[in-house]
Amino acid sequence: MRREPITKKTLDEIKVSNVMNSRPRYINPETSVDGVLERLLNAIEGCLPVVDKDQKLLGIITESDVMRIIKMPLHETTVGGHDLLKEIKKMSADTAGEIMTKRPISVSPEDSIHETLNIMISNKLRHLPVTKDGKLVGLICLRDIIELYRMLR
Repeated sequence: MRREPITKKTLDEIKVSNVMNSRPRYINPETSVDGVLERLLNAIEGCLPVVDKDQKLLGIITESDVMRIIKMPLHETTVGGHDLLKEIKKMSADTAGEIMTKRPISVSPEDSIHETLNIMISNKLRHLPVTKDGKLVGLICLRDIIELYRMLR
């Protein structure tokens, strides 16, 4: 999973490329919802980037997205400001492209772990696709950062 050994550096000095999974599972937008569920069950990270044939990142599907298919949380759609029609459409989706979060926040392999953690915290995210020139090159998860922190202690 790691490209090179991590030494005791600060989180500002350690780059995403040192910690990310450089071979994450991913799917294409035409993958059926059943295919999404099957692959998500086997994905260690709990999410699946959605890419086109050229590996360009189009979206991401997380366990939370799947939960919206199973049961729409009414308190979130009516009080939390979610678009009710968009949520209903996701519930009746047939493909990954219909349920994915489009244009997800991503980080670069050259970003620091400190920057990445701040993005995760401020956006309440546990997974971030890693892209270079718009193409998926990896995936970093909060679990990876926690493991790194444990190693550095």
